[in-house]
Amino acid sequence: MASSFRVDVGGIALAVADHAPGRADLPALVCAHATGFCGAVWQPIAEAFRDRFRVIAFDERGHGDSDKPADAYAWSDFVRDLAGLLDALALRDVVAVGHSMGGAAVAGVAADFPGRIGRAILLDPVLVPRLDAAAAAARAQNPLAEGARRRRRLWSSREEMLASFAARPPFADWQPSALVAYVEHGTRDLPDGRVELKCPPEIEATIYEQGARSATLEYLPRVSVPALLVTGGASPTLPPDLARHAAALLPDGRLEMLPGVGHFVPMQAPDAVVALVRSFLDERGVP
Repeated sequence: MASSFRVDVGGIALAVADHAPGRADLPALVCAHATGFCGAVWQPIAEAFRDRFRVIAFDERGHGDSDKPADAYAWSDFVRDLAGLLDALALRDVVAVGHSMGGAAVAGVAADFPGRIGRAILLDPVLVPRLDAAAAAARAQNPLAEGARRRRRLWSSREEMLASFAARPPFADWQPSALVAYVEHGTRDLPDGRVELKCPPEIEATIYEQGARSATLEYLPRVSVPALLVTGGASPTLPPDLARHAAALLPDGRLEMLPGVGHFVPMQAPDAVVALVRSFLDERGVP
C-alpha cells in the first residue's frame, strides 16, 4: 500500500504517494500527471513497476490534495515544483515519467536542472513553440480553457460520476482502474453527501491558458539524458509530424507511436506504455 505525505516545495505543499515505502534501496521512478487530474491516475503504471522501482506519484499544484494558490500557474512553476520535490526527497538521477503538461515539466527539469533526472519518459507531452505576445494571447483563448471553465464540478456521488465518465470519450477509452482511481482520488466529499472535483475548473482553465506562453518545445535540445517520447497515433496534441520534429530535437531520443491511441496515452494503453518503458530502460542499462 502506498504511503501518503506532503512535502513543502517553495512554500507550496505537494501531496505525494510513495508506492514502495521503506524501499529506499530501489531506484526511483517519479510520475507527473496531466492538467486537471491527480497522481492517482498513475495507479496501473505504479503497480507494474513497484517490484523494480520506488514509484513516486504526486499531485501538481492546484490539483488533488496539493495546495491551490490563487495564481502562479505558469508552466515554469510546474518545472520548479518537480525539481524542488526531487531536491526535498534527496532524489537524483531518477527515471521521470510525465504525461501532457507533466511531460513538459519532466522535459523542463531534464533540460534546466542537471542531475535530477537520469532518464526521461515523455508521454504525449504538450510541446509549444515560442510565440510572440499577440500569438500567445490568441492561443490562450482556446477550447480547452473554455471547456474547463464549463466543466461540471459537483456530482451526487462517485458512482454517478464514474458511470457518466465511463460512457463518454475520452474516459470511455481509459483502462478501468485508472478511471476508478481518478474518480476516487480526484474528488472530495462535501457535507451534503455530494462530491466535488479537487481541481477547480478555473485553475484548470488558467493552466491551459498559461500553456500558450510555455515555449516547452525549446526544452528538448537541452535534454541531454536518454529520452523516450511516446505519442498516440491519433493524438491531436502531438500529431505525427510534430512528434517526429520533437524527437529530432532530442540529443538522445527515441520516438514510439501507438496506433489508434489518443492523447491520454498512460490511461488508454498502460500495458503498451509499460512494455515500451521496460524495453527502453533495459536498453539503457537501468537496473
